Amino acid sequence: MENPPREARLDKEKEKIKLEEDEAAAASTMAVSASLMPPIWDKTIPYDGESFHLEYMDLDEFLLENGIPSSPTHLDLNQNPLLPVAELEGKESASASTGSPASSSSTAVYQQSEAASSTESPPQNERNTPSPIDPDCVEVEVNFNPDPADLVLSSVPGGELFNPRKHKFTEEDLKPQPMIKKAKKVFVPDEQKDEKYWTRRKKNNVAAKRSRDARRLKENQITIRAAFLEKENTALRTEVAELRKEVGRCKNIVSKYETRYGPL
Repeated sequence: MENPPREARLDKEKEKIKLEEDEAAAASTMAVSASLMPPIWDKTIPYDGESFHLEYMDLDEFLLENGIPSSPTHLDLNQNPLLPVAELEGKESASASTGSPASSSSTAVYQQSEAASSTESPPQNERNTPSPIDPDCVEVEVNFNPDPADLVLSSVPGGELFNPRKHKFTEEDLKPQPMIKKAKKVFVPDEQKDEKYWTRRKKNNVAAKRSRDARRLKENQITIRAAFLEKENTALRTEVAELRKEVGRCKNIVSKYETRYGPL
């Protein structure tokens, strides 16, 4: 075989050297860009009016031509095309949370607060129904200061002082008492007033005195209790009138809200 011409061999050697220089230049530019060296705009490119051209290329077309996914979620979907929908949604939420830690933390806090509120908030019927109140525990501010002497007369001797604010009477105590006529006096001669007569008379006098004292004590208690209830009734009527005004004002506000935004 004949040897190729010398000029052809020289041309091939020049092309080979040029290719090696181009590869070395490309490697050096990559090393510069990866090692925080001076940026590429520090290098000057000669402009001769013909070698400098601007071309427009769509980013999606460029990524599609080079086989690069447009987003990391698409990459996961392409790698795992047969994953269930729940796993795909979980991966998307995980990628979003890793991409934005602040939003993930705020979302976690919101979910925790929502869970806490859902566990702490009572059902609808419990919120609408107020808790029962013992009437005996309700105290009304009443300016009632009875005379201490009247309280003593209304108290059982040797017992606790009568409290008109908390004392309660039974139905039997509040029943009207019948009018009792006194029995006619029976005249007994002095000759018949023996020891048995005087014993029976003393017992009757003691029983009558006890009955009068018990009746008078109950009357005093009822009188003081009625005086307190009269003042309490006046205070409650005043409070009810104020509450009715407040309820009327609230009803007007609710009616205006319903006319503007619809029923609650």
